[in-house]
Amino acid sequence: MKTMLSLRRRGRSAAALTVAAAVTLAAGVAAAAPAEARPHRGYTKWSVILCKYKGTLAEPHSKDWYRDFLTTQGNFKGGNADYWRHISNGAITLDGSVVRGWYSMNKTVADHQAAGYSRWQRIQDCVNAAANAATPYHVPAGNRIVVITNKAVDSGAAGGRVLLDPGAQFQAFAAHEMGHGYGLEHSFSDDPTYQNAPWSQIGEYDDEWDLMSVQNAHMFATTRFGLGGPGLNGHNVDRMGWMPRNKITTVGAAGETTRTLTLTAVNKLGQTGWGLVRIPFDPSDLTRYYTVELRAKTAWDRGIPATGVLIHEVKNSGKNTWLLKSRGDRTPLTAISRNGVTVQTNWVNATTGQASVTITSNIAQRCLQGYVWREAGPGDLVCVLPSVRTANRIANDSASQRWVWGPYGPHTCIQGYVWREAFPGDDVCVTPEVRTATAYDNSQAAARRNPARFVYGPNTCKAGYVWREVDQKDYVCVAPSVRSRVKYDNSLASVRRQGYGAYGYYTCKQGFVWREAFPADKVCVYPSQRTQAKLDNAQANARLRWA
Repeated sequence: MKTMLSLRRRGRSAAALTVAAAVTLAAGVAAAAPAEARPHRGYTKWSVILCKYKGTLAEPHSKDWYRDFLTTQGNFKGGNADYWRHISNGAITLDGSVVRGWYSMNKTVADHQAAGYSRWQRIQDCVNAAANAATPYHVPAGNRIVVITNKAVDSGAAGGRVLLDPGAQFQAFAAHEMGHGYGLEHSFSDDPTYQNAPWSQIGEYDDEWDLMSVQNAHMFATTRFGLGGPGLNGHNVDRMGWMPRNKITTVGAAGETTRTLTLTAVNKLGQTGWGLVRIPFDPSDLTRYYTVELRAKTAWDRGIPATGVLIHEVKNSGKNTWLLKSRGDRTPLTAISRNGVTVQTNWVNATTGQASVTITSNIAQRCLQGYVWREAGPGDLVCVLPSVRTANRIANDSASQRWVWGPYGPHTCIQGYVWREAFPGDDVCVTPEVRTATAYDNSQAAARRNPARFVYGPNTCKAGYVWREVDQKDYVCVAPSVRSRVKYDNSLASVRRQGYGAYGYYTCKQGFVWREAFPADKVCVYPSQRTQAKLDNAQANARLRWA
């Protein structure tokens, strides 16, 4: 069954509507892809395989067209290689990807339909056709796969692999399905009335500013490749490891309760300001928080209505985002007050791609999971075990029964009791053991408070690991000793270069090699350190706390 690409837009150009009206997409939720290794850095190679169904000869486009569409970067190609290079802030490249075909499959469309082939099986038929051709092509290990077919039957993702029939061969949809290949999930809004299709979840495909809602997104008519854009929302950029650490801030992490921040657009990170603001509010779930970002109406986001602030809620261990919307006109909220958090947009400058927001949050005063405020008196926010709070309430209720007139006035404690002294002036009488325990709880107050200190986002490392930090986008998790060694090697980068040798300015002195933690990493290290970087890269996904 086919459905039309959703166009729940207001004010879209006639040209864009004309392009979109010709596009049909397969109904149904795309098969969930296995978690792809994150963070993504360097070469992400795709094998694009062109296949014809048995008995059909049409070739929708030439191989050169598909190269420009999917794999060739630069020269203003405007295809998906340029898209991913830009959206990743230069972190990944599709260099090394190939286009192969056309190959003839040994089954017709009717054969596939009669056999009830799944999307995965349709893709596999093409992969098999390439492998069994007179000049065979075998997909290299590690390459992701896009299969192009010459008849409109089905399009989408399955297990991280992509199927595109002629009706879906446009930039935005192809990029969306490739996004699944990188491990991205669909994005949502919090509108309880929105359902894109009978088979979709409530709110699914309703973040029009995000590629992963491309069934219902702000796109534009490209010159060569149909509808294009938009980019990714800030959290999805962060999840892929493409948001530089020095462009991310977490409200409350330093103990503050109010901050006024300058934002720079997610797609204009060269400007002064934060690209992504995290606002945690749930001590029981450090992967649940609000994000604030700015999107500029430019580049791959030129289809959005205007430059503006967006607020999302992140859930599901950082896998999904919910764009917060007005219940009236469904426009994105630019101010909220909920869960102890307020966000207020002060101004937006569309010319510079910057904005100002003021955020307040009580997260710095909240307790870590497992603790509660003691509340021994008004304003007592020392974090203790729940049983301790209960005991203190009982002690408060019994206070008058433990006071007598004596050397310390009317609140002298009866024999065997002492003042609790949870805070200055606290003369509730408790046993000496309780006062000692209270003093200890006071000494642990800072350590038990403020969950925001431990919110590091979707690329948080498992216990025992830290980010390698070769540069601001290096989120590979390594042993602390490795990070220390990386910092040391970075400090010696200039003295270990020979300079203008066989490999140009970055030629290493004898005995050293490029570390190559990622393709652009030309810091000179001992060969053992390059081996270490390669091993750490291979284990990156396994060391993430929420892979």
